[in-house]
Amino acid sequence: MAAHLVDATDVGSDDVVLDVGCGTGNVAITAARRGASVAGLDITPAMLDAARENAAIAGVEDISWRDGTATNLPFDDDTFDTTLSCVGHMFADPPTAAARELIRVTRSGGQIAFTAWTPTSVVPAMGKTVAEYLPPNSDAPDPPVLWGDPDVVRERLGDDVDEIAFETGTVRTPVLSPAHYWEAAVTQSGMFIVALENVAKDDRPTLREDTIETIEAYFDETHNTVPMTYQLTKAVVG
Repeated sequence: MAAHLVDATDVGSDDVVLDVGCGTGNVAITAARRGASVAGLDITPAMLDAARENAAIAGVEDISWRDGTATNLPFDDDTFDTTLSCVGHMFADPPTAAARELIRVTRSGGQIAFTAWTPTSVVPAMGKTVAEYLPPNSDAPDPPVLWGDPDVVRERLGDDVDEIAFETGTVRTPVLSPAHYWEAAVTQSGMFIVALENVAKDDRPTLREDTIETIEAYFDETHNTVPMTYQLTKAVVG
């Protein structure tokens, strides 16, 4: 997905790029390796630490890593030529604020592009299972997977963008079993790391078993992969 996003927006050496919800740095590092001036932002300190380590391994040293949220980006208006997010902004609440911020920090004529899981993919299925173990929340935000619905995305971005386009893709994550996939999720995904912190410790073993059962429906034992389907949205800021 990282390469797909960077390719779709034709990032080059003259571009100033922001990676929102950068996680372990996949998009930021990919863009920086193509010569762009890059900032990566995430709300989870552990993800930023992993991103810095990955950047060092990749031999990329000049990315600006920032702590912050997708709903209140710590950047001036019109700062970036290209603003990207790889299944990061989709977990921000409220989503309308995240959409506004993506547009605000991008210059007129610049591009925003992001990926989001489609409603039928494995991550939303896992999220639904995990949600059953979370404390009741009458103020729960809209499901993040709505960012994978073109009609919802058009509404959220509104008239501030032009040339909006959608395409779908599939990432095949190599794992040895559904249990391995679960372990990767709770150690590498900010979404599941934060969610697990809100689950009672006594409930976590049962949650693990239930979520592994959910993953089993997607696991491809012929290739030892879990297919993850996503939608890529791209638009030009007006």
